[in-house]
Amino acid sequence: MKISFLINNIYGIGGTNRTVINLAEALAVRHEVEIVSVFRRANATKFEISPRITVRALVDLRSGSADRIAQGSGEPSEVVPRQEEFYAQYSKFTDQRIIQDLSRTTADVVIGTRPSLNLFVAAFTRDSALRVAQEHMTHLAIPPAVRAEMSRVYPRLDAITTVTEADARSFLDNTPIPGIPVVGIPNSVPRPAVDPSDCAHKVVVSAGRMHHIKRYDLLIRAFGMLADEFPDWQLRIYGDGGEAPKLRALVTELGLAGRALLMGGFSPIESEWAKGSIAAVTSSAESFGMTLVEAMRCGLPVVSTDCPVGPREILRHGEDGILVRTEDSEAIAQGLRTLMANEPLRRAMGAAALKNSARYDPEAVAERYVDLFEDAANRRAGADRDYRRPALAQGSGSALQTVPPLSIGAATVNVTADDACWLRFTADGPEDGKHRWQFVLRHNPSGGTRLPDMPLRTVRKPLGNGGTRYSASLTPSALEELGDGRWRVTMTSAKGVNVHMKAGIRDTRKLIGARAGAIAQSSAAPVGWNLPYAQPNGKLMLRTVLRDDHVECTAVEVADRRISVAGVLCGGRRIMPGALFVVSRRGTHPVNFTVPVQVQGDSSFRVEAPLRQVVDHRLERWEDWDWWLQPDPAERRKFRVCHLLEDFPDVKGAYAYPAVPLVGEVMSDLALVHPAQPVRVRPYCSTSGAMAMNVVDR
Repeated sequence: MKISFLINNIYGIGGTNRTVINLAEALAVRHEVEIVSVFRRANATKFEISPRITVRALVDLRSGSADRIAQGSGEPSEVVPRQEEFYAQYSKFTDQRIIQDLSRTTADVVIGTRPSLNLFVAAFTRDSALRVAQEHMTHLAIPPAVRAEMSRVYPRLDAITTVTEADARSFLDNTPIPGIPVVGIPNSVPRPAVDPSDCAHKVVVSAGRMHHIKRYDLLIRAFGMLADEFPDWQLRIYGDGGEAPKLRALVTELGLAGRALLMGGFSPIESEWAKGSIAAVTSSAESFGMTLVEAMRCGLPVVSTDCPVGPREILRHGEDGILVRTEDSEAIAQGLRTLMANEPLRRAMGAAALKNSARYDPEAVAERYVDLFEDAANRRAGADRDYRRPALAQGSGSALQTVPPLSIGAATVNVTADDACWLRFTADGPEDGKHRWQFVLRHNPSGGTRLPDMPLRTVRKPLGNGGTRYSASLTPSALEELGDGRWRVTMTSAKGVNVHMKAGIRDTRKLIGARAGAIAQSSAAPVGWNLPYAQPNGKLMLRTVLRDDHVECTAVEVADRRISVAGVLCGGRRIMPGALFVVSRRGTHPVNFTVPVQVQGDSSFRVEAPLRQVVDHRLERWEDWDWWLQPDPAERRKFRVCHLLEDFPDVKGAYAYPAVPLVGEVMSDLALVHPAQPVRVRPYCSTSGAMAMNVVDR
């Protein structure tokens, strides 16, 4: 049977994209599957898609494409209702492309994936194909004018699916389509490729787009209520979107900088769920709850708001999670407190979540869809004697669940950190043959001399699907050659072809404990660190650190008119009495100001940054002052204060500190701007990991 999914933009990121790909992958084990994307705005999909699935686009909107200025592209759509969310994306030109494709399709089943596309599927798909509408939105969230158009056109469908039973009932009650079944079939979530969480790390994790409906503001406020009671816990929120600036401002307002972290987008997300001990879902409405199931599949108990549909069909309150009132930060805080205060309960609920979430496995969900197609075919055959049933299955029970990538460039590399310096790389590629692919680390210098390549001993294992699994390890001793820098993770063939590999899962959860160990160590050993990360283009990189002496920032506290800094000197040196904290102006007019630190033991210190001095002696409207530690006043040598030893790369984005407003008191002879104007001093971590503060009056 050939199955065709019609989707808005498979090249982007979103819950609908994830669930369509999951279902398509499961169906493709037995059937021919294609994903037809109306729009294409990128060269490659953000989510990995098996090569057994055909992906094609109808309208190419990439730079330079003729489709961007095609005739009719400036005229409004005649099919998509004006009230539909994506109405502005569609035009008379896109109408023509979609209608043409549906009228010529060779698919046995065509599945639309949002109301606008379902209207096309119902009205224009050729009669030889079954027409199925997937509704991923909560039904009553669809505008009434769009639902009215659905009532008019949907009778040509063969079946309608919603992602919850409650929404199926809502559809039948509010937009009944006589003779067309409406079936609740949940979204599918595959088994993660990472080991489940042990619920030991004191981290609350939440993930999703930064949209007001997700109510991350309530989650941040709830965590703020618990911050003093649980000072060693951290909140991490993953996602991108327009609400991020407001949420950062709220973190600052509540004094949660360094405790509530906005982590940005992250894919694949499984490794980040597994770092947590509790998942939080605080939406005011959910059509299903993909992130909720993703967290459960990683072994996390979930504290979720009890939305009208979605979470209450997924969670079993008190068994694998806790349901709390919507729009209520105090109720969310109480749910979190119950699990934060009780590790045995977290572990028990996490184990139940792992077990119960198996019902959302893509294979089980795909079977329900095949049953739906068979029922639809039976009804169609009963009503139309000329209708020819499709073959409902291909192959036998031994069909391969996976297929190898078509090329090594299409493969992804998964990385697991065993501790601060041990890394394991794995990649499933095509049949190796004569290529003899090998992992090679290639230096990516920001300046200066490029270091020699480092080949890694690579083990090749043939797979039953015709591919090859490549694996290699990086040991602590390799840091002596890698040093302090950034490296591309590549694979090189016997003929010298080199490919910069795509990043897959980066499981760095053990670096959370490794950071604590590195900070607490009393030995004189050098500080080493290996952190895998993905570039914006999805390529895999490695950040290496090897230093005889390293100053790690452990806390920054911003209060009225002061910035306090805490840190640890790691390595062979010790902090001597009289040690100095040095702030150094960057640029063409360097100057240093020093203040003594409070020495706490042999290697720890606290200090209040000299804000008054930097404000009163500024020369420009915008200045940056770097932070240093001079551990021995008898020696002039100093070391940069850094924030490097983390389990994630974007420390600058995650640790966003507020600014301290000050007013200058002394007029510098060289000042370009009168220092009496309000000046703001804000600490930050640079992209290199070095700590500094920005001084600005605008």
